[in-house]
Amino acid sequence: MIRLRLALAAASVVLAAAASAADWKPLDGTYAITAKDAIDPPAEQAPDSHLRIRLTGTSARELWDAMKVTETEDECTGAMSRNVGSMRCLHFAADGTYECAFSIDVMAQRIDYGVPC
Repeated sequence: MIRLRLALAAASVVLAAAASAADWKPLDGTYAITAKDAIDPPAEQAPDSHLRIRLTGTSARELWDAMKVTETEDECTGAMSRNVGSMRCLHFAADGTYECAFSIDVMAQRIDYGVPC
């Protein structure tokens, strides 16, 4: 019983240290609950299968910085773009702003595209 208590105490200390090590911040942006196809979804698609997220401000800039990939010019906006899988961040150099978009397939727990072109 003493070993169990010591193990639980040690696990609590490790978990508390890990939780406090994260620099949790509020998000800047918007979200929507949508179908898989954000624009004109077919009638058979569930209307609430994806959590679509659009980050702006500091949240977007920090995600941009975390994406260690080569930048390319975005065909839709002309902004510089960083893409990792279906996650896309844009940097609008003219006004120094950032935005990122992606969605989460709620049931499959996977990242999908955020906003269409």
